[in-house]
Amino acid sequence: MRRSRNLFHALLLGMLSLGFAIGALFPMFMIQLGFLTRNEVHPSFVFAALAAGLAAGGLNFLLAASIVRPRLRLLATRMQAVRATLRDASFTGDRTPYDPEQCSVPEHGSDELGVVARNYNALLRGLHEARQIEARIQRFSQALSSELDLGELGVRGLDLLIELAAADGGALLLERQGTWSILASRGMRGAEQLSRSPVFLDACREGERRRVTLPQDTAVDAVLWGFRPEDTLIDPIRHNGIVLGWLVLAATRPMGDEVTRLIPTLLQGLGLALNNALLYDDLQRVAALDPLTGVYNRGFGMRRLEEELARAERAHGPVALLIIDIDHFKNVNDTFGHVAGDRVLVIVSQVCRDVLREGDLLMRYGGEEFMAILPGASLADANSIAERVRFAIASTPVETDAGRVTVTASIGVAVSPGGVAVGAEAFIGIADSRLYAAKAGGRDRVMAGDP
Repeated sequence: MRRSRNLFHALLLGMLSLGFAIGALFPMFMIQLGFLTRNEVHPSFVFAALAAGLAAGGLNFLLAASIVRPRLRLLATRMQAVRATLRDASFTGDRTPYDPEQCSVPEHGSDELGVVARNYNALLRGLHEARQIEARIQRFSQALSSELDLGELGVRGLDLLIELAAADGGALLLERQGTWSILASRGMRGAEQLSRSPVFLDACREGERRRVTLPQDTAVDAVLWGFRPEDTLIDPIRHNGIVLGWLVLAATRPMGDEVTRLIPTLLQGLGLALNNALLYDDLQRVAALDPLTGVYNRGFGMRRLEEELARAERAHGPVALLIIDIDHFKNVNDTFGHVAGDRVLVIVSQVCRDVLREGDLLMRYGGEEFMAILPGASLADANSIAERVRFAIASTPVETDAGRVTVTASIGVAVSPGGVAVGAEAFIGIADSRLYAAKAGGRDRVMAGDP
């Protein structure tokens, strides 16, 4: 019976065998107890006892089957449905039919069937939770996979991570060329201080996760956060084993184990997206740079000029333009050679960048001409900056293999007052006419108004 492949067949056979044995032994017990003598035991009595035993066994089987079989059938039906759903989900991706609310079974009693039901329901919940985690990872990866703008990627990725972790704030830090920068932050007062935090620096040295959990009665000076963080998680963002940056999450309550286990998986997708965005950013930066001087090229500079003019029109604020031309540059090439001329262009571009303000944009306009866009600069500001540029160029001799070269520059200035639509070509034409006026006036000078 133990080897029978059908549980209820084995149960029926066992119950009938037990009933038959009881029916066969019943007359002997009656004789032993003195209720009957051997002469009183008729074949009909023995037959009745055997029939009663078999009937009792059959009834016991029916009773047991009526109790056990519905529960087993329900369990089998639900398991078949889940199995079919998992099979179909391999092609459709839809796993909703095995929702625990729909496929769970009653957990009656503490017997073996109750244990089986509880384990089945626990397995179902585990599958459902695994599906939810898988869906979160998939949505997170899909949301970031198509984003190549580094800034947008940081903001979007951090917002999704804060939402998934139910955190109250966080930050993404990026390391480029040995310098830490805040790619995105939420709920922070002093994000720039984060890279100097001892806990963060310790995590960076070890390259491993750090978690800081504070008891509720611990006082905290909220320098970094706009709230009292009870739980802080610091995780590295890696791609191919290289740490690209760090995620910092903070919450006013402890983050669950599910969150702490899920975050590293999500960061794998973020690491891939971040690596792609960094590569794209490098390509964009290289494509926008002049290969000799390292400043922006004409194409990129013209697009930025159009953007700044449009912004000035909307904001009713000024924007200034400088066109810087190296005086007698042809003589430099003819006298010292083109290698020396290239060296002069490199040094002049460096001098200009040193003088210009943070946020100003320098581009190589063509040949020996440079153009500087000064957002928010008035005529007086632009004239002052142009004079400093002119003086710095004239005061900086250039050392070349052919000898020391000293050059000067003429600068034309144009200023858009804002609130007025100005085309980029027309704006450049104004600065260019003043440049020619500066050259006609003797060179090594700034022309900021009509001559």
